[in-house]
Amino acid sequence: MSQGHGVMKSERLILGFGVAVLALVAWGLTILNVGPMVGVPGLPIDFTSLSLFVLAWTLSMIAMMFPTAVPMLLMFLHVGRNSSEEIRAGGGPTPAKAVLFVGTYLGAWVGAGVAFYVAAAIVLSQLPISYNLFIGTTLGVGLALILVAAYQLSPVKGECLARCHPNSFIFRYYRGGRFGASRMGLEYAEYCVGCCWVMMIFLMVSAAMGLVWMAAFTAIIFAERNLPLRSWVPKVFGVGFFVAGAALVII
Repeated sequence: MSQGHGVMKSERLILGFGVAVLALVAWGLTILNVGPMVGVPGLPIDFTSLSLFVLAWTLSMIAMMFPTAVPMLLMFLHVGRNSSEEIRAGGGPTPAKAVLFVGTYLGAWVGAGVAFYVAAAIVLSQLPISYNLFIGTTLGVGLALILVAAYQLSPVKGECLARCHPNSFIFRYYRGGRFGASRMGLEYAEYCVGCCWVMMIFLMVSAAMGLVWMAAFTAIIFAERNLPLRSWVPKVFGVGFFVAGAALVII
């Protein structure tokens, strides 16, 4: 084994282990009720409620999205070192640039979460009280799952998933240098949010970031992102969401 190959393997192990530890800590805090959301967004939005949401949302995103991003990060280090001179421009990938990628990716998710929260608060404040109370019921959750299913089966979901799948993304969008790593983090977050935003809104307004739903969605996102890229993968989960939602509506 060459020295360079050994260094690359060590970097990948350290990076993967670090991300896994962060995800485990976030899950631990979530299980201890430090992280889960409480209630649904509403107006007026004050600094305290928004700050608590950002803390909870950030912990939840670390818990849910970091495990799904590990294969992407490992490929970031591997492919960059084994590609053309043009791809390696900017000095090639390093753990520091991988950290920039992760930080930018997480920051984009936090920004998206704040946007979701404000939008949900505005929309829900316009609904009659009876509709607001309806959201947390079995019927409300069932209808919300049917909406998640509809997005899963849409071409927009398929396109976003095709672009954020590690095998697809890294070869299309790899860029060298620190700025390139940050830009990749933003672009990866863009497609990742495109894949998952309906699930996240479901968690915010229907399940209050419940642990069971979080775990289920984490497993689904991981499978979608890391199984061999096939158009039928999100559709299978979409059909499952529809069946579950229809069952809850009927009950």
